[in-house]
Amino acid sequence: MKILPQSVYQTILHSSNKQSIKQNSKLNVDSVQLSNMSKNPDYVPAKMLLSLLNSTLSGKKADASLFTDRSYEDWVRMYNLGHDNAVTPLLLDGLKNTPEIKIPDDVLENMKLTTDFAKRYHMKQEKILGEVIQLSAENGIATVPIKGLGFSLNYPDPQKRFGGDIDVFNFKLGEDSSKPENNMSHAFDDIFVKKGYTIKDNNPKHSEFHYKGMPIENHRNFLDVDNKYNIPDMKKLNDYLFKVLNPTEKVLPMGTKTLVPSKEFNNVFLAFHSMTHFILGGINFHHLSDWAVHIKKNSLVIPEEVKGTILEKFMYAMTNLSNKYLGTNVKAPQNKKLEDAIFSKMLDPMDNYSGFRIPRPETKNPLKVLMYKYNVIKTEESRKAELLGPQMGSVKKALFKSVKAHIASPKTFLHLFKLI
Repeated sequence: MKILPQSVYQTILHSSNKQSIKQNSKLNVDSVQLSNMSKNPDYVPAKMLLSLLNSTLSGKKADASLFTDRSYEDWVRMYNLGHDNAVTPLLLDGLKNTPEIKIPDDVLENMKLTTDFAKRYHMKQEKILGEVIQLSAENGIATVPIKGLGFSLNYPDPQKRFGGDIDVFNFKLGEDSSKPENNMSHAFDDIFVKKGYTIKDNNPKHSEFHYKGMPIENHRNFLDVDNKYNIPDMKKLNDYLFKVLNPTEKVLPMGTKTLVPSKEFNNVFLAFHSMTHFILGGINFHHLSDWAVHIKKNSLVIPEEVKGTILEKFMYAMTNLSNKYLGTNVKAPQNKKLEDAIFSKMLDPMDNYSGFRIPRPETKNPLKVLMYKYNVIKTEESRKAELLGPQMGSVKKALFKSVKAHIASPKTFLHLFKLI
């Protein structure tokens, strides 16, 4: 599933305040403060956001002292951070739980607008999922949404968990979902091909199409078994997810009956999904919020299939971050370096001001552009190796993959010397 903070989740921040905010954009604040935020766990707007998010998930009051004498810019930065992390709809209940917090009217108005949009989007997704489930059932197929709508039922208000596309797995109605012969992903695609929809099918993990404007990913596997990310134990973990899918029926907020995966499935799938976002870019407080909701309800369980893998290390790190910032209390071994790196990426989910970011060259000199791209690869691979183990970071392998991809598509060779 892709979180869509820049498009679907875009909200205009109107302002009647004296300090001007451009419509259709976020407030421009000075770059020094922005560049410092990803390196500073005491960044005040992040503390404000996490206190409200903690309050929403726990039902307890937020720390009102964090909001005393805050500047208007602090509030807007908090709003922007919530926007980029796709968690703004989850902050309003924290404000309701703590009425002594005084928020600027225009920021509150736009938080309400964003929340209203998220709820309407959730309703739209539920309606479309209901139609998809019905079409599947008419063709002997059972459809299971993974993450997204089904998982939102674990939140105090499911409609405030923002989603992007709809991820589904399909198996033969009435049969064992874990058996390969009951995988009906191709038959599911055929239903929509016959209705005139175009299916994008160039990924062994899932196909993609848009149904009535809603992006849908139809999973053949839960993880990328072709392992283009170079993550060890991919196939073993994918097999485990099939074994524990065990879907049961639940009811969504508007009354749609749907199958949802087991807590054992969510435990590994949510963690792995978040880990790939961390490795590839894009992990945010939305992922941490999901993890907090999950471990608060189900505690932390490390299956035998996960023990000794890099995923185990990542699950511990996410658990400790959840304990620190979102009020859970689940014991896990600490790895401060990994935890700090994950949190740093969450503070900068658009990856604009990361401490790992390599400055783009101001010149179009082809050799300098090529050297810039090499340094980006080198830095990213070094970071992976340091945080997740030597098997996760290899400059040679990354360069080989890049060359291989350009050989497969020769027209892209020119892109090596361009800033895109």
